Amino acid sequence: MNILGISLQHDAGAAIIIDGRIITAINEERLNRQKLYWGWPERAITEVIRQANVHPQDIDAVTIANTTHSTNAPNWEGFYPKDAKRRALIRLSQMGLARLVGGTQMGIAAYKIFNSKKVRSSESRNFARKLHNQGIQCPIYNIDHHKAHLASAYYTSGWDNCLNISLDGVGDGYCSRIAVCKDGKMDLIHSIPFYHTPGQYYGFVTGWAGFTPGKHEGKITGLAAYGDAEKAIDIFRSRIGYSEKKFSFVNHGMWGWAEYEHINKKLKGIDKADAAAAIQQHIEDLITRYVTQAVTKTKHTKIVLSGGLFANVKLNQRVRDIAGVEDIYVHPNMGDGGLAVGAALAYCGENTRVHPYRLENAYLGTEGTEADIESELKKQGLSYTRHDNVEAVIAQRLAQGLVVARVNGKMEYGPRALGNRSIIYQATDVTVNKWLNQHLKRTEFMPFAPAILKERAADYYVGFPTSEFTAEFMTITYDVTKRCQEEAPAVVHVDNTARPQIVSKQSNPSFYHILTEYEKLTGFPQLINTSFNMHEEPIVCTPEDAVRAFQQGHLDVLAIGAYIVDNPEAKPHKQKQQQNTLIQSP
Repeated sequence: MNILGISLQHDAGAAIIIDGRIITAINEERLNRQKLYWGWPERAITEVIRQANVHPQDIDAVTIANTTHSTNAPNWEGFYPKDAKRRALIRLSQMGLARLVGGTQMGIAAYKIFNSKKVRSSESRNFARKLHNQGIQCPIYNIDHHKAHLASAYYTSGWDNCLNISLDGVGDGYCSRIAVCKDGKMDLIHSIPFYHTPGQYYGFVTGWAGFTPGKHEGKITGLAAYGDAEKAIDIFRSRIGYSEKKFSFVNHGMWGWAEYEHINKKLKGIDKADAAAAIQQHIEDLITRYVTQAVTKTKHTKIVLSGGLFANVKLNQRVRDIAGVEDIYVHPNMGDGGLAVGAALAYCGENTRVHPYRLENAYLGTEGTEADIESELKKQGLSYTRHDNVEAVIAQRLAQGLVVARVNGKMEYGPRALGNRSIIYQATDVTVNKWLNQHLKRTEFMPFAPAILKERAADYYVGFPTSEFTAEFMTITYDVTKRCQEEAPAVVHVDNTARPQIVSKQSNPSFYHILTEYEKLTGFPQLINTSFNMHEEPIVCTPEDAVRAFQQGHLDVLAIGAYIVDNPEAKPHKQKQQQNTLIQSP
């Protein structure tokens, strides 16, 4: 059965699922270069069909994530614009109406009415026409938001029998759903209405701190390590709590704009790092209580996770460490960017006999040919060399103290760069963090993540190989060992944690080869791995994207496929040069 999955809201995209397995999955932002694009993913639909080598007429069903739709992106940049609607909703919230109905089935029904495709978007009524224009004529099915989240995690976990939890800001009237999974089926056992989402508060702090909600929550996670949670945590405890009796988060505050303004007033004079630490600590406390209760009720020890809140890698570490939890798996595209895959897998699970499989890797996107690469290099007038063993050459450049932008094979699915669209560099040199942030125009307090050989990970990360599988996708942090602090200080955050990508020969042979060759030259089995993109741009996709980002970032080396482009102005940093004087250029 050939299924086309589509999501058209936050981080829209498309995927092709054949007989219950992901063949290809691409988010529209990578193709149209609009970060976290919200709308109809026309280019992604065309590209996944091409990548999967499926004729449009051979698609058996189209699944669209969400039963409520809006193809118009919210104005995150303005974050709650001042208008009559805003004032009216604030007043209703202040009167207690939102609290009265928001956490009830009545509130969910109201949410679905006001977010229905008839009310919110005339464009969403034209799905069939849009698909027909792309040659697709088959039945179209809408899949519940959280069911899609749950399916994305369950059917790629490799665990047939597990507890399945989704948690995000809001989707089809809910913020969380829980299912017990067995024999390829998901049995929904619990839901929490959207009004009680803890994600609302994380978004509030993101906006209050001057960042963009829905996009920059990760900056709050990074900033939290610098603050003192006790200076602001009582503000959040008084607004949202957790009730074991109700098996739910409980919002004691108001909703939306009204609550945002209240939080703004309460946080006046609070240091940004302290507020970040407070919301991070409170979110961890709330959600670990929720997961603990779910584990106690179901007696399951393996948990699969999805939804935007589980993009929080520090939270994921706390969940893994809950007593009674054997292991966790976080879907690599855990946020709404994974809904296209999830919608298609949910349909397969309901209509065919499908069992979970262990996702081999996240390299599910577009791949440039060697002819494409060489053509672009010539077009830009770049001097380049081609190497049969390009990984050894990359390792040499890294050992010399140069920053390498690596593009190879199929693009990664999800928000993490995993070696195929990455910037890589020595993890021994802490001075590079400032250099990279300046050149890539990134926030200075954000930590860089490591990529490490699987065979060496236990020497550097406490508790490994627990959560080994999910760490392949860089979705969880570990406390670091003393050896890691000494040998790889550039990837250790101020709280002595790191978010590693575990690299095996099976998951990414080329990246594994680079790490192996680098270890031979330096004795170190890990490197900095950060996404290859300029600030506020999506991760690069095509050779053209890669060349442009390489030039704009003034990086040292572009290693694209089998080709090496050396920046003639690149010079190893003095510290790196002193450490590696015996390494010679090939």
